[in-house]
Amino acid sequence: MNAIGYQFPKDGWQTILLLAFFLYVDQADVGTLGARIRNAVGGPRTLDVLRKLTVLVHIGEALAMLVVNIKRQSSPLVTLKWVATTFVLGYPSWVTFGRINNGVW
Repeated sequence: MNAIGYQFPKDGWQTILLLAFFLYVDQADVGTLGARIRNAVGGPRTLDVLRKLTVLVHIGEALAMLVVNIKRQSSPLVTLKWVATTFVLGYPSWVTFGRINNGVW
C-alpha cells in the first residue's frame, strides 16, 4: 500500500475567505455594512443556524477523513493534519486528498 501524503489544499484560501466574511457579518456593529448583510439574510438567528449546521457538517467530514486515514493506514501525524484541515476547510481537503493519494478509498 502506498504511503498517504499530505498537502494543504490549494483552494483552501476560498474557504478561509468565506469564514472571514461570515465572522465579519456575524460580529458587525449596528449600522455597518456587515449588519445590513446580516439582517438581509435573516438576522442573528439565521446565522446561528448556519453556524451550527456548518460545524456539524465539518465535524462529520473530519470524522470521515479520520476513518479514511485509518483504513488507508496513514501515519498518525499525516492523519492529524488531514483531520484538522478537513475540519477547518471541508470539501477542498477531500479534493486534494483524492488527487494526491490516488482517490479517497
